[in-house]
Amino acid sequence: MNTEKTRSQPPNQPTGCLTGVARVIALVVVLPVRLVWDALVFCLELLWRWVLAPVGRALGWLIHHLVVIPLRFLWEWVIVPVGRALWWAMDLLVVTPLTWLWRWVLLPVLKALWWVVDLLVVTPLGWLWRHVLAPVGRAVGAALAWAWGVAGRISSAVARALGWVLWNAVGRPLAWTYRVVLTPLGHWLRAWVWRPAAAVARAVRAAAREVRVALFGGPR
Repeated sequence: MNTEKTRSQPPNQPTGCLTGVARVIALVVVLPVRLVWDALVFCLELLWRWVLAPVGRALGWLIHHLVVIPLRFLWEWVIVPVGRALWWAMDLLVVTPLTWLWRWVLLPVLKALWWVVDLLVVTPLGWLWRHVLAPVGRAVGAALAWAWGVAGRISSAVARALGWVLWNAVGRPLAWTYRVVLTPLGHWLRAWVWRPAAAVARAVRAAAREVRVALFGGPR
């Protein structure tokens, strides 16, 4: 049955023709590129094999024999021996004398100087501070604190006494004058001077207003 269906269907000829044409066009386009690429790769391989690699090996041989070997010889037979000789000479002429000088001259001299300074300066100053200056300082501080407290109490007493004198000499007479003289005088002035004067002033203003109305007219 499948064979009969396959035979009954017509072959897809246009699709096969398009595929063949596409392949031919692709081959025409890609073939020159592939040929150029293969030729370039072949030329590069020939260039590397017959030019670059031999030249690189020759340069490496020249650098090794003209630079590396002389530098190694210079380092091993010149620089290292000279450096060792210089270090030996520096150790013999500088380091060893300085070490000996420090150990046997400077250090004992410094120890002797410190002993003298400690004996003549540090110890007397320590004794002076411990047995003289510190007790005197504490005594002076205590005396100053006591004097400050006593001065504060005296100042308070003087302030109270001065306040009592000022009150009795100035404040109390002023208070008595205000209470006994000025207050009654103020009441009398207000009752017998200020009020009558205010009444007279009001009467004068009223009379003036009547005269103005009588002469010029207008609201009263």
